[in-house]
Amino acid sequence: MKADDVRSFASVSYWQQSIGLPLTEQSEEEHVHIETDLCIVGGGVIGSSIAWFARQAGIDALVLEARQPALGATGRNAGMALCGIADSYASAVETYGRATARELWQLTIDNREMMFGLAATLGVPHQRCGSWLLADCPEEAAALTESARLLREDGFEHNFHPGDPFGRGFLAGLHRPSDGVIHPAHFNRALMDAAGVQVMAGSPVTGIRTNADHGSGLRVESVGATIHARRVLLATNAYSSLIHPFFQDKVLPRRGQIQVTEPVPLVFPVAGYSHFGYYYFRQVAEPGQPGMGRWLMGGARHLNFAAENQFTDESTSDKVQADLAAYTAQYFPELANAPISHRWAGTMGFTQDGLPLVGELPDLPGVFYCVGFNGHGMGLGVKVAERAFGMMTEGAHPGIFDGAREMG
Repeated sequence: MKADDVRSFASVSYWQQSIGLPLTEQSEEEHVHIETDLCIVGGGVIGSSIAWFARQAGIDALVLEARQPALGATGRNAGMALCGIADSYASAVETYGRATARELWQLTIDNREMMFGLAATLGVPHQRCGSWLLADCPEEAAALTESARLLREDGFEHNFHPGDPFGRGFLAGLHRPSDGVIHPAHFNRALMDAAGVQVMAGSPVTGIRTNADHGSGLRVESVGATIHARRVLLATNAYSSLIHPFFQDKVLPRRGQIQVTEPVPLVFPVAGYSHFGYYYFRQVAEPGQPGMGRWLMGGARHLNFAAENQFTDESTSDKVQADLAAYTAQYFPELANAPISHRWAGTMGFTQDGLPLVGELPDLPGVFYCVGFNGHGMGLGVKVAERAFGMMTEGAHPGIFDGAREMG
């Protein structure tokens, strides 16, 4: 990755601003040489999780981050900790098979519980408010009806409503009472701080190779430092192909957009998904103002694929922002005129089959990767990172996330 591959800040999220993240991109420190056991490339939720697991295992680690931790997609999402990854359980069963869908759902539940446990310990704002999948078309209502049947058979907690649970024009709803929301940027930074690792910010990686001239191991070149490490873990998600050509056709950048209003009266105190996951929304509790919350509305990529599927920057577009406003006006009209306080975009990494990739680069032994979260980094990240850490340290197989799997 070259220094100029790191895009400038075209937008800043509510989460990033609320905790005062420094908007640093390039390191001004003198170039240094550092030796470490583990070099983690990327300071989002995956990188911070790997760093935390390394701390628990007593492994010396260092994080290289092109900008600052939580300044990428982790600090730009909707802050939802939900079970499931696809638009519905029925869809996941059809796509992956019953056993894999069941494993995925259980893993996201375990991930949610682990995140909430860590958030409570680390003092990160979070709330178990529940979530609703809300059908806005007959096809989605049918998928939720079938999902309810399958979830009941497989023993997963849910409540199904065959009509409109909120009287807003939806056709059906599937309620998951144990889901919740979290401050994603705060969680990322708190977990990184708890790991106690050295973080070299503003230091994009420019190359990785075997360290023949240093005896053994790997040599990671970056803008701010040369790292001599025994192992490397790539937590680079959408930017993975800038690090190594292995990811060129495996992890594709996709832009997502969100808008947030000024505080308004609380009318929707849960997390919501609709139109097969292409819309997502919630109200973010306003500190010190009981009964008030900022309306967060995100999505609308499906109306703008030609534009949103080719970006690796964080610019917003008038078209997507207008589509988000139109959705709010249709289903939450009392919030339609609320002033917008923040508009932002973030770049996600998508894989061909919708599952993350965990593995070791075939031409660089010792370089592992945990990438391609398809917009579900908060729902899957910590537990998938745990599998990557297990593969790297113990040789454990990553199972359904195996990066060497065949993808259609």
